[in-house]
Amino acid sequence: VKIDHSTRDRKGNRIQVIDDDKEEMECEVLNTRQDFLTLCRGNHYQFDNPRRAKHTSMMVLWHLHNRDAAKIVQMCAACGKDILSGVRYSCPVCPDYDLCPDCYKNPHVNRGACTHTLAQKTVEGDSNQNGSGNSSQLTEAQRNERTRNLKLHIQLLEHASRCNSAACTSSNCAKMKQYLAHNKTCELKVGGGCKICKRIWNLLRYHATNCKKETCSIPQCHMIRERIRQIAKQQQAMDDRRRQEMNRQYRMGHASN
Repeated sequence: VKIDHSTRDRKGNRIQVIDDDKEEMECEVLNTRQDFLTLCRGNHYQFDNPRRAKHTSMMVLWHLHNRDAAKIVQMCAACGKDILSGVRYSCPVCPDYDLCPDCYKNPHVNRGACTHTLAQKTVEGDSNQNGSGNSSQLTEAQRNERTRNLKLHIQLLEHASRCNSAACTSSNCAKMKQYLAHNKTCELKVGGGCKICKRIWNLLRYHATNCKKETCSIPQCHMIRERIRQIAKQQQAMDDRRRQEMNRQYRMGHASN
């Protein structure tokens, strides 16, 4: 793809054109079919008519270029407002039941049929939206620096997993070992909103996706790769069943004609 640096919008501002063949864009909601279905169900994205299909395609592209933004925005069950930042109070029993901080603190708010104890959770993507985590606003140099930092963290992860020395010359080896130890003993884990566990898990998943070794010393590498293979087999089986059903309907249609 050839990049045209002279592309401009209606106001004359220069538009950055992304070279799809040069820049590798990874988005967790597009890794597997189930992740994509979860995104569509949570946000009511549909492809049943051209209008909805256009909107869904536009929003999927938005998620692709804003990988740090919240994937699913929860709505307060009492006041109906979107919970975009801060914390939310979620019911562990009732499905899709969340309250905003104002409604949670109000003793007279109508909670409906839910009478369970609500758990406080941090809104997904809040820290990234308030900071400089929006990847669509980064310059080319910043994106290159971000890719370089990711590779350095992967190298540090591989080094810390193999290092057994108590007096390692690497200044960050001890800190990475602490993070790996925290990941094993943390009670919150990724599902509970632990930021350290989420960062370590992203590094482990990124390493496992590109690892080709039969015996790898990285923690959980084999388990993650096996899980990726299982998901790939499930997707292939789903595709085969869908293809067989389409062929059956096609044959029935021709037989009736």
